[in-house]
Amino acid sequence: MNKLVNFLLLIQFSAAGFAQEPAVEYEVSFPNAAHHEARVEVTFKNVPEGPLEVRMSRSSPGRYSLHEFVKNVYGFEAFDGKGLRLRTTRPDPYGWTVADHDGAVRVVYTLFADRTDGTYAAIDRTHAHLNSSLPGEVSRLGPRQRSFNT
Repeated sequence: MNKLVNFLLLIQFSAAGFAQEPAVEYEVSFPNAAHHEARVEVTFKNVPEGPLEVRMSRSSPGRYSLHEFVKNVYGFEAFDGKGLRLRTTRPDPYGWTVADHDGAVRVVYTLFADRTDGTYAAIDRTHAHLNSSLPGEVSRLGPRQRSFNT
């Protein structure tokens, strides 16, 4: 039994040593909750060469109807790993293309959220309910990690 416990501990600590940094990190803060706004920062690391496409979800999980969540997003900006502003374009109403990055991209935007119903997002001074308000698809990247700061 003791050998089994030691073996399992060895595997656990070995795996922690090989853990990789997440390719995508989210930070959500609520500096203007009284006006139903969240500030969302998304950092993409190890972005392959070529344009990065950031897209918002168009539908709610478990439903097929379109809701166009991007309509509540404004102030979208992108920065490279050094903090320099990057040029963005809107190839369609649902997303942005970020070109000329250095392998790291940080996007910042404001989310307006005033409808608590299980489909849309809602923010006020007492709570935050987020649903489909973060980029749902990121072309050319792997797994995502979400970290929320309240």
